[in-house]
Amino acid sequence: MGEFVGIDPSRAHDLIRRLEAGSLLLGGVRPLVDAAVAGAGDDWAGPRHGATALRRAQEFLHDARRELRWRIDAAEQLVPVRERGLLTAVFPFACEAEATRAAAETATAVLAALATRRPDEVERAFAATTGLTGEATNGAPGEAASATPREAVGDPAYAAALLGVLGPGGLVLVLRGWSEAEVPGERDGLPPAALVRAASASPGLLARAFAAAERTGRLGEEWRELPATAPADVLTTLIALARPSGAFLNVVAVELLNRRPDAGPDWNLHHLAHAYRSFPEALQELLAEHQKETGVLLDAYALGTHPAYERALAAALRHALEPGAGADGLRERAWSGLTGALDAGHRLWQDLETFREAGERV
Repeated sequence: MGEFVGIDPSRAHDLIRRLEAGSLLLGGVRPLVDAAVAGAGDDWAGPRHGATALRRAQEFLHDARRELRWRIDAAEQLVPVRERGLLTAVFPFACEAEATRAAAETATAVLAALATRRPDEVERAFAATTGLTGEATNGAPGEAASATPREAVGDPAYAAALLGVLGPGGLVLVLRGWSEAEVPGERDGLPPAALVRAASASPGLLARAFAAAERTGRLGEEWRELPATAPADVLTTLIALARPSGAFLNVVAVELLNRRPDAGPDWNLHHLAHAYRSFPEALQELLAEHQKETGVLLDAYALGTHPAYERALAAALRHALEPGAGADGLRERAWSGLTGALDAGHRLWQDLETFREAGERV
């Protein structure tokens, strides 16, 4: 059973800092108390378990910090639109430990289903998440509804535990198994109709889980190599169905744009360009720091063979280079990197003209 929670992340982070300061203070006092008791010997008239009490106080402060961090992370991931000030949400789980236990049960069922090599069994394993209540909201509390697996994976503790048991290999197997069943042989990214179906199935659940865990820094070290080892369509499905961090998006972009630098545009490239619409500063960084990869994006645009990709890239560039977007210095470097990669006859020049306003070079 979850609970309705209202929390101001900025004030909660301030409380966490105070709890950390208190823990550090107790950590410095404990050895002094131990030394004083030992030094006093038989002359010590007070209780001899003072250090034990201090240790328990430290443990309380540690547990309180962890619980509060979970509540902040969960509220920020469950609320679809982030705003400053108070965030309200009905949590799918009453505590972090409950979320972790539920995720382990789901992951175990999914792994057993994978062994059958039947995608329908995998879908049933995900859908079997039960015993949850609540829904995310950013307004007044409403009636609690039965939580779905989709709501559960928004909890970063649940998401991290689920992925921790599945591992990168399990994630790839689930996404690849679904794709093989829905669009056999497709390796150039999920087409739009398939992407819509994927959003409400296991790929959508895992993409949301990955984003929630990655954005809150809860993924284990084994996930660091995912961009280098996972198939391109798996990576673009993750970024198309959810929104991990801009840093992860750039790592994926650099990896994918170096795998097939001479290939034409496909749905993988479209999903990459479309994802940048939500991360203008990440695109600015890519343009400013990665001229080779920028050239791959522009070469694919110049072919004029994938209108959806061209629209997605042009929209992302407009959003990243418009006046006021991101940091001024980075935006200027991004513009320089982009124009430096364009030859005089490139098809994108006409679109770039719309970025100039009243003589300002953005």
